[in-house]
Amino acid sequence: MTRNLTTALKNELETDSLQPITLVYINVGTGYRFTDHYKDLTYDSNTYSASSLFLKVSGVKESSEIEVGNITVFFSGADQTIISLFLSNQYMEKEAEIYKGFLDSSENLIADPFLLFKGRIESFNIDENINSSNANIVVASHWSDFSKIEGRKTNTGSQQLHFANDLGFEFASQTVQDIKWGRS
Repeated sequence: MTRNLTTALKNELETDSLQPITLVYINVGTGYRFTDHYKDLTYDSNTYSASSLFLKVSGVKESSEIEVGNITVFFSGADQTIISLFLSNQYMEKEAEIYKGFLDSSENLIADPFLLFKGRIESFNIDENINSSNANIVVASHWSDFSKIEGRKTNTGSQQLHFANDLGFEFASQTVQDIKWGRS
């Protein structure tokens, strides 16, 4: 992905003392913003909350090929906040954005963090063992829809979504056994 980095950000990348931060937006419920910095940060008029719940983001693999990329966002599951957020809201296909930014020597956010990854939530899982509890979401790129199989089905319910009074497929499940297409 081509990145348009600001001059201030390019200058910071040339220094010897980088202070990277991650900003995560998840559009679940009313929308939540997290940062891995120890204090809240404001970017684009939105406050990203410092929270011990947000742990990290997996590495991003980029390619020049068109492929379904994904990234995993890791949260602490020891506190039930994140788990209840996902279990009590529709989260599938909700938008998520991950930004990478840098702080200057005064710990101020350098203008315009860049968009590291943008996609939709594909899955949510809870990973617990005797030592830890994590809640993880997988965010897939917009290319994930290319492998999705969609279409109408040959049953009454699917037909009536488009033609409310049509009963043409009412007995389709019974007659399919009698059709000998492709067989002698």
